[in-house]
Amino acid sequence: MRIVINNTNIVIPDKELVLKNSSLVIDNGVISRIDEGVRYRYDYGANVVIDAEEGYLIPGLINHHSHGFTLGPLFPSGGVPLTFEFIFRDLNRHLLQGTTTLLNLDGFATIEEVEIINKLHPIKIKTATSHTPLNIKAAEIADGAGLTQLHKNLTVEEMLDRGAIAIGEVGAGSTLGGGAAIYLILPRAIEEKIGKRITPAQSGKLIKAVLGRHIDPSLTDKEKVQDALEEAGLKDLLTADDAIDLVMKTIYAPVEIARDGIREAADLALKYDVSLIVHNATASKDAVLEAAKRLGPKLVAGHSNHPSFEKEEMIQVMKELRKYGAIIDVWCGDYFGARQLFSTDSIDATLKVLEEGLGDVLSTDFAGGNWDPILRIIEKAVEEKVISLPKAIAMVSYNVVKAIPKLAPNCGTIAVGKTADLTILDVNKLSKVKYVFIDGVPVVINGQIKVPKPMLDLGS
Repeated sequence: MRIVINNTNIVIPDKELVLKNSSLVIDNGVISRIDEGVRYRYDYGANVVIDAEEGYLIPGLINHHSHGFTLGPLFPSGGVPLTFEFIFRDLNRHLLQGTTTLLNLDGFATIEEVEIINKLHPIKIKTATSHTPLNIKAAEIADGAGLTQLHKNLTVEEMLDRGAIAIGEVGAGSTLGGGAAIYLILPRAIEEKIGKRITPAQSGKLIKAVLGRHIDPSLTDKEKVQDALEEAGLKDLLTADDAIDLVMKTIYAPVEIARDGIREAADLALKYDVSLIVHNATASKDAVLEAAKRLGPKLVAGHSNHPSFEKEEMIQVMKELRKYGAIIDVWCGDYFGARQLFSTDSIDATLKVLEEGLGDVLSTDFAGGNWDPILRIIEKAVEEKVISLPKAIAMVSYNVVKAIPKLAPNCGTIAVGKTADLTILDVNKLSKVKYVFIDGVPVVINGQIKVPKPMLDLGS
């Protein structure tokens, strides 16, 4: 099958180039020809000819840090698995946002639980593993409702032998007082206790009053706890002492084990010579820096622009990570959408990180299922002139392949002989995805998914 893409501006991330007014040919899933400066290539042997209308042709996005798109326990806390409906909702969102490869960081899933979804959706899915004794223990304390004995019995070695490509995510908001603890675990615990659900903002303020930004019980401020309860409308439903006890039992209980779990996972990453993706936030930064010192570029410091960091602290931690050669991940957050974890006011710190060249790779994480598209952040950063388009695209393509080579082999840039995992963007709006190709097959056409839907209703 031959596809010709005409009238396009081709972004070559590893060379920091944009080939303007060019065309490209795909033969049987592989890029076979690039014609720089040839706006229209007439090829009468082509099965499909696409006019990109001067849009940008980029490598398909490779998202190395996300959750919620496979079967198996959810998050590094081993929660109840998502339904097919939610899994395919999330996968379709990723696809429409230009993503062609995802790394599953719900690391307690089995290979079979990942491969079932791989067979039902065009996005290429690889998985990491977090089956270490301490991380299983931390998950059981934080949640663990989705962990079966099969999941608990698996080991990192077995998972790597069967196809996992990295260790991760190790540590998590749910086990280290971060995102999932704020938007899921504490609100759920309070609702179970008194029948009222609080917002993520209210939950975050209460956790901070009890544990501070660094998730340390010595920082408890009872007056701030009372203020947080009053603001959340809980002052007549929950005493300060009860709130402190609840936060300690549901949020702080797994924290020390999770910190040690990072150290344990670093030992295994060294032993098996694989990448380790860790939760980097104020609660885990010391353990992360220890691991970075030992692992260098095999350590991927997840969401290093985490909102628990203050701006100067964030920059300093990144500089220390860079000193050890670790890979620094920048989280796209939810600045433009839900704004439950980030606000538009806090985007300045992330733009500063990109401007100073401190970030290596970009990812969505999960953000309560409300992540902003990676291309929306890139669009903003390019508009603000803090980074060039090729450098920004490299952070979600070429740089990811360098950091985790087994995630998307033969992908990550646009060159003859490379796999044709490609995305076409609107020339006037970088976050608008027009086409997505996976293995040369157009699976998004004019912003619409054009692949057969999986037959989830087996009785039909």
